[in-house]
Amino acid sequence: MFEEITGMLVGGMDATFAPLVPFGPMASLFIVSAIITLSVLFLGRLLTNNKAVKELRQKMQELREQMTAAQKSGDRDTANKLLEQTLQLNNEFMKHSYKTLIVSLVVLYLFLPWLNHSYAGLTVAALPFEVPFVGGSLTWVMWYILVSLTIGWVVRKLFGFE
Repeated sequence: MFEEITGMLVGGMDATFAPLVPFGPMASLFIVSAIITLSVLFLGRLLTNNKAVKELRQKMQELREQMTAAQKSGDRDTANKLLEQTLQLNNEFMKHSYKTLIVSLVVLYLFLPWLNHSYAGLTVAALPFEVPFVGGSLTWVMWYILVSLTIGWVVRKLFGFE
């Protein structure tokens, strides 16, 4: 059943992204990587309550400062209470982070089989020198990661995403 679903996804992606084939693997994978990255960023942004996340970060920072002061003064009871509060806030923060993680995994689950089907075994970019652990060329996975990290960083800086 998994293979059937994957086959349907690959077929649908082939039809959708067929116009990119003439651009070659480097450019077409760049475009697809940009689409995936932007989708994940904006869906995560829509699903996350950024005001609440910002408040949680601020509260955790204040608690860390109070905990450091309590530890320096030797007040273990206060430090332990502050640590407990910090852990509770951290759990709440993680709940917000899981939404973005789940969105990322769903989007990647939809695209990765097609990317592997379309670009497996291809050299996407030849490097002018050897890089340790990478070699002299980039596969689709390495190119995807490079493009995704770069576009993600630029979009976060441009739009002020945290």
